[in-house]
Amino acid sequence: MAEAHPQRSRERRLIAVATNAVPWQMDLSAGYWRHHALDDILAGIRAHADASEIDLLVLTGLSSEVTGEATHYGDLCRAHSAEGIILSSFVPREPELATLAASEFPCVSIDTSAIGPRTSYISSDSVSGAVAAVRHLAALGRERIAYLGGWGHEPVSMDRRLGYESVLAELGLERREDYILKGGWLHGQAHEETLRALDFPEPPDAIFCASDRMAIGAMLACEEAGLEVPGDIAIVGFDDEYFASLCSPSLTTVRQDRIGLGTAAVEAVLRMLDQPDAVPPAILLPVELVVRESADPDSSSDGEAENAENARELPLRERLSVAELFEQLGTAEVFRPKELGDTTAGRSEHWRPEERRTIALASDTTPDQSYRHAFFDEVFYGLRACAHAHSADLIILTHVWPGVGPFPPFLDLCRRYAADGIIVSSLPPNDPEIGALTESGFPCVAFDVELLGRRSAFVCFDNVGAGIEVVRHLAETGRKRIAFIGGRGDERPSVDRQFGYKSELARLELPCPKNYLQAAHWLHNRSYRATRLMLDLPEPPDAIFAASDIMAIGAMAAIEDAGLRVPQDVAVAGIDDIDVARMVSPSLTSVRQNQSQLVTALIDAMFELLDRPEVPPRATILPIELVARESSAAE
Repeated sequence: MAEAHPQRSRERRLIAVATNAVPWQMDLSAGYWRHHALDDILAGIRAHADASEIDLLVLTGLSSEVTGEATHYGDLCRAHSAEGIILSSFVPREPELATLAASEFPCVSIDTSAIGPRTSYISSDSVSGAVAAVRHLAALGRERIAYLGGWGHEPVSMDRRLGYESVLAELGLERREDYILKGGWLHGQAHEETLRALDFPEPPDAIFCASDRMAIGAMLACEEAGLEVPGDIAIVGFDDEYFASLCSPSLTTVRQDRIGLGTAAVEAVLRMLDQPDAVPPAILLPVELVVRESADPDSSSDGEAENAENARELPLRERLSVAELFEQLGTAEVFRPKELGDTTAGRSEHWRPEERRTIALASDTTPDQSYRHAFFDEVFYGLRACAHAHSADLIILTHVWPGVGPFPPFLDLCRRYAADGIIVSSLPPNDPEIGALTESGFPCVAFDVELLGRRSAFVCFDNVGAGIEVVRHLAETGRKRIAFIGGRGDERPSVDRQFGYKSELARLELPCPKNYLQAAHWLHNRSYRATRLMLDLPEPPDAIFAASDIMAIGAMAAIEDAGLRVPQDVAVAGIDDIDVARMVSPSLTSVRQNQSQLVTALIDAMFELLDRPEVPPRATILPIELVARESSAAE
């Protein structure tokens, strides 16, 4: 977690962020709206902004590379009083990038070189990473090395290709045009491209992939062709995404600090604001080759230790086949970039900045709650996609730390930044700043916070029902001593889930001793400690219901470390059904809360408040679904 600069004013500022998202990221109907490389950069931006009390204007409009039309990021920055902008992964020909770089407006460009009086450039050393990867493949005796890149015109794809070709020239290896493959940054398209290359009269014996996602597609194609990785063909990726050490064989890759790219970008903007006469910084972050099984026949992967770091210490203990991982990465439409003014492909987006809406977001941003790939992280990206569909942008209000200090002045900040409404998530309803929102009549939609106000709508899942369903399921599998691990204890989700848990225990006439009720503040490490305490009781529980998957995973690790087995000795169930619930071993039983339904309900409620002020605010309770997996199998 980045720390705020000690000499820096604590006055809040607003910085804009625009990411060169592809269409499927902004389409809820696609069922998958994450691009982990770009989203990790945004996670770094959010982390440093939160530590520095910098609010973020997240611009959801797609680039001209996607729409064929000019964007208006600069106009939106001025409309909302943003003091600088971070542009992530845009192509050099993006008109708005050139316009902003030429202006006096503080601008940071990630992964795309831009020159201007107040423009900073930040990137990872892609050329050196590619050089290390291809030299490693050559040292293994591989001579027919292919390159699987993006579309070819993106700066990072070009830099990684430059490093690849420089090593081929250095070592006297043949550079073949048919070995230059275009995977479009998607595992599905990379899979098809690799199958095509494997049909060549002289197929490659190694492939350097410009991303880990494409490497997974390449590995699956090799397996389907009857080839062994790395015996017959070696594969190297780039990024070191969270799944690189989870797959079998584990993926050799070039590790880059994408979180660091985001934090460095915020720091660069702040330095330009604080030192306007200084030369804008240019930063090139180092990379590291991480050798694993896919390009080292003698390697034995320790997936647990590596992934614990990559997933912020979550104790994931599962290895996935390449086919399983390929499926879990989801599906996405193939997007082909187009030129400015070309409206014959992709989607048209009529930019009218004056007609766009802006919605503020206020939720718990305490650093120890900021897990990547967890429920609220996924919800944020769903909200971004849903806001895009409504021609709306988002403002993230940062440094919202319940129980640590006063909340930011939500109402004042919304007015200062010209927000049209605010979504409040899982915050204490009795806080003065929350009360000021409801009393003001400012359009407000609350998730898991029951607010009463003439323009305050409410959305939640059936948390009581979730508690009842889990206890009923555990009892049906033969469990009689069922414990509960909750959050802080005062939040509505934790209270309601515990109420459902207790009510079903009472109906079934099962015991509910006081020491079976634990509060772990939504943290896996506290859940781990709480579980170890309960396992040391004279009569320990034979099942644990955790109010979140994050805490359930911590409980499973504690059970295993105590020399017990899940589910044979202790069954475990959680709530949220996050991605990693399917990646732990045994897979985690969980209550699914449909994120697409949630973000749609939140945005629909907000636009009803904005467009139909005469209609009473809605209260929506969304259904839940129990998903039984291995962690609660019958005794």
